[in-house]
Amino acid sequence: MYKIVISVGLFLCFPGFPSLSFAEDMVQVPSGNFLTGKKDIETSASLKTVWVEGFEIDRFEVSQEQYKKVFPDFEYPPGKDRHPVSHVSWFEAKAYCEQLNKRLPTEVEWEKAARGTDGRRYPWGNKKLRRRAHPSYSGMVKRIVGFNKKDVSVYGTREMASSVWEWTTGKTEAQYIIRGGLWNEHLDYEYSKTYDRIALAPEQRFIFVGFRCVR
Repeated sequence: MYKIVISVGLFLCFPGFPSLSFAEDMVQVPSGNFLTGKKDIETSASLKTVWVEGFEIDRFEVSQEQYKKVFPDFEYPPGKDRHPVSHVSWFEAKAYCEQLNKRLPTEVEWEKAARGTDGRRYPWGNKKLRRRAHPSYSGMVKRIVGFNKKDVSVYGTREMASSVWEWTTGKTEAQYIIRGGLWNEHLDYEYSKTYDRIALAPEQRFIFVGFRCVR
C-alpha cells in the first residue's frame, strides 16, 4: 500500500524504504550543548561540552539519483539510483549543497546530529550492532540509502555510522575532514564511531566517501 508524505512537497513512499526522491527530507537539530570528543571505554573524562546553534540536516545521505538531478553529467552504474553518491570531491559536494541553498556541515554539527547530547559512541547508543552493516567482504557492495534501520540517531538521521564516510567543512592544513562511515565488512563498527575522523585532500574522490547537507 502506498502512502503520500507531505514535506514542503508531495512524493510517493514505498513501505520499508526511505523516500529518496525529495531533497528536502531534513531533520531539526536544536540549539544547545552536547558532549563531543573521544570517549574512554568506561568514563567520559575525555569529552567536552560544546554549544551548537540549531540547524537542519539531511535525514539521509545524498543519493546518486539526487546528485544527478543537480549535475546531469554525473554518471553511475544502472540500477544504482538509490545508492549513496560517491566518487565526488569536497568541492563537488559543496557545490551540490549550495545549489539547493544548503551547505556542508561543520564537524561539530555533523557530530551532534550523529550522537545527540549524551556523548554516545554510535548514533544508536554505546554498543556495536550485532548484525553486519553489509553482507559482503568484497568491498564493492553498497546498500540503498537508509537501508540500515538500526542506524538512527536521536534526531532521526540515518546511517551516520554504517554507510559511506561524509565530507564536512572541518579542515586541517590543506585537507578536509570526513566523518562516520562504514560501507563494507573490511571495516568494523569499531572504526565508525561518532567521533572518528579522517583527513583527505579536497580534490580526492573515493567510492567510500559521500556527503549530506545542512541548512
